Amino acid sequence: MKKRRIVYQNWIVDLGHDPDRPPDPLAMPSTISLDAPGARNIPGDDLPARNAQERRTDELRAQVRSALANLDPEEREFVHRFYFMGESYRSLSERTGRAVHKLESMNSRCLRKLRKRLTPFVREVFGLGIEANECPICCSPHRKAIDDVLARRDRSETYRAILKKIREEYGLPRVTPQLLIGHEKYHPKP
Repeated sequence: MKKRRIVYQNWIVDLGHDPDRPPDPLAMPSTISLDAPGARNIPGDDLPARNAQERRTDELRAQVRSALANLDPEEREFVHRFYFMGESYRSLSERTGRAVHKLESMNSRCLRKLRKRLTPFVREVFGLGIEANECPICCSPHRKAIDDVLARRDRSETYRAILKKIREEYGLPRVTPQLLIGHEKYHPKP
């Protein structure tokens, strides 16, 4: 019997915004009344200074919300229902009339778009590199030449000759046909 695994993408839920949920009135009061029992006036600012971690979290939340807002309406709806509302692929399939494998590919596409949009922010603020997931062709100083080779290739031929040329002339030893296909499909020319 196959084991069932639960995969929880908590960063989307924790940092995203659920539009169906009303704002928490206790999170940040708009006014502070000094007439309440036990209230004291603190010298200096009325609100305590927020520490750097809270500011960073707020900035990260804003970036994730912005990235979510840039998804297509259908993708936003999927993310909302799948991650925020916890609906399964099966229930989403029944609701939308799409096959489960199409919804799985939509999930991958959404995560790829979010990752692409959030990568510069994560690098800048947290100093984290995501080099393992980067395309070696895009990072190569010979990108323009490689793109030209790919554009001129005969579509009826395999990638064998192109792989040999890229490996020998441009020094990219770990290039595969899948990498070339993904590069052509997802990485537009600059």
